[in-house]
Amino acid sequence: MSSNTTRRVSVTVGAAALVVAGLFGATAAQAKPGVATIGTGSHNKTGIKCVQRAFNAYAGTKLAVDGVYGTNTKTAVQNFQRFWRLPVDGVVGPRTGGTIEFMVAQNNGGKDVWRGNGCWAAVPTLN
Repeated sequence: MSSNTTRRVSVTVGAAALVVAGLFGATAAQAKPGVATIGTGSHNKTGIKCVQRAFNAYAGTKLAVDGVYGTNTKTAVQNFQRFWRLPVDGVVGPRTGGTIEFMVAQNNGGKDVWRGNGCWAAVPTLN
C-alpha cells in the first residue's frame, strides 16, 4: 500500500470516527479565542508543532515536528481542509484550527488534551 493510500485511509477512518462521535453529541474542547492564524511565515512555533503533532497522530502524516511551517505542513493543512470541505488556503485559521481541535478531542475520548498540552493557547479556533 502506498504512503498516499495509507494516509487517505487513515484520514478516512479518523473522519468516520469524528462523524459518528458528532452524531452522538460529542463536543470539542474550548480554546483560547483571538490567536493569530498559522501559515507560511508564521513564527508561532508552538502552534505549528501542535498542528504537526495532531496530523501525525490522527491524520496519518509523517511531518517533522519542528515548528516550521514548510511545504509539507502546508500541503497537509490543504489536504485536511479539502477533506473537511473547508476553504483550501493552507492557513490554519479559526475554522481549520477548530476542526483540528475537534479531531484531537474525539480521538482522545473527548478528553481535553488540547488544553493540557498548551495547544489551546497557540492554535486559532472559533471557540
